[in-house]
Amino acid sequence: MARFFDALKAGVKGFKQANEPTAYSVAGKPVRCPHCGGATFAPSSALLNARGSTAFGVDWVDPSASILICA
Repeated sequence: MARFFDALKAGVKGFKQANEPTAYSVAGKPVRCPHCGGATFAPSSALLNARGSTAFGVDWVDPSASILICA
């Protein structure tokens, strides 16, 4: 199992390396984590699934959202 995570960190087998945590601001105000108060985040994206497209196997037509993961 440790080799899997080492490969994930190294970007091997199609995994891309995680983005470096960065501070973000929206409308001039710093973004803060509501849970821990942290100010650095790693950007990612999430697929916004709809039941109908999942049932027919066409999830790729659903839109995605940009998300920030607290670092």
